[in-house]
Amino acid sequence: MRAISFRVEHQCPQCGAPIVLDEETRFFTCAFCRVQSCISSQGFPRYLFARSEKAAAHPEAPADADLLFVPYWRFKGLRYTCAPAGVSHRFLDISALALEGSFLGLPVSLGVRSQALPLKQITPKTAGRFLRPADRALVLDQAEQRSRRMSPPSDTGFTEHIGETLSLIYAPFYAQNGKLVDAILNRVVGPGADTGPGLADLPGCRPEKQTRFVPGICPACGWNLEGANDSLILICRNCSTLWKPGNQDLTKIQFRCARPKSRTDVMVPFWRIQARIFGLALSSMADLARLANLPRAVLPEWEHQEVFFWAPAFKVRPRIFLNLASRVTLGQPAPNMDRDIRENIHVPVTLPVTEAVQSIRITLAGLAKPRAERLPGLTHLEITPVRATLVFLAFEDQVHDYVHKNLKVGINKNALALATNL
Repeated sequence: MRAISFRVEHQCPQCGAPIVLDEETRFFTCAFCRVQSCISSQGFPRYLFARSEKAAAHPEAPADADLLFVPYWRFKGLRYTCAPAGVSHRFLDISALALEGSFLGLPVSLGVRSQALPLKQITPKTAGRFLRPADRALVLDQAEQRSRRMSPPSDTGFTEHIGETLSLIYAPFYAQNGKLVDAILNRVVGPGADTGPGLADLPGCRPEKQTRFVPGICPACGWNLEGANDSLILICRNCSTLWKPGNQDLTKIQFRCARPKSRTDVMVPFWRIQARIFGLALSSMADLARLANLPRAVLPEWEHQEVFFWAPAFKVRPRIFLNLASRVTLGQPAPNMDRDIRENIHVPVTLPVTEAVQSIRITLAGLAKPRAERLPGLTHLEITPVRATLVFLAFEDQVHDYVHKNLKVGINKNALALATNL
């Protein structure tokens, strides 16, 4: 399934020029003044629909209309389902009305409107009344069940969402002669639609969260930072540092880099996670080998070797993600590492560490043999992360793939390029 990226209207913080960016964009260069900026926001994004040229043929809402903004939860991400038969996965891109109860005329989802209309950030100056959204977990679960048209997984399985994008989108309406009117098209919503006896009485809120633009320069040395549009972490090659946009400013990130054998090697990011597992004997490499039922003898030194969980620090198709996480975790790489950023190409970091931690249970389910016997115990595990480190491993650049010969894993270049909108 092809992912759909929303378009969001911004203004350049340097020159004020209008900019329309994809929702995944975190780092950009203004086409007018050429200044680099990072987008920093608190929590999940909150948007509202803006009028576009496609709606210009329709009369605008009356100037004195009291706009009522109705919330919709929107979820995009990968859903893994673990069952005795195996680990399955599917891509989800769903939206759902974020109100409890039934309100005549209100669409149950955003439909195709979000693909046609740009979005705007909500600011303190935005006029109108915003309804408070219902609990996102309940709303999205119901929407997912409608999307799947199938029963939830059995009691012997579990699900995880990895790499999700969550946002809250407000659609504008107003009341006129007791009817509910779409403020974008200025049309009554559905035949005989009305505001309902409880819609206007629902609690309101002010959902704006300050979105800040941080200059894309290194706080340590003033050098231009480097990154892709959707990079969560930016590189300064001048002073060999990594920076993450935070709520207020750029934050320095600790990392390690394996020493590449040549300048043509590609540095691929992984999260190396040390975690406590409650409910499963898994404190050493020997325990991991027994869980995976490896067809080889457990070496005595493995009994004292600490085990780390590895997860790609970039978004990629679910089958590839699971394969990489499983193979690298089994390989337990320990190359010579330092903190130097070399001239090599670095694959952008697009998956946060919080999502990598959520992938641990999925990785264990993929490794466990026999799965039917192990799965019930994995379902109720308690996983507590202790420490996570961003590690760049050196992959050899071949014709179609990036290959790590010691780990015997490869990443298809096209699959990596096509994963930018997951």
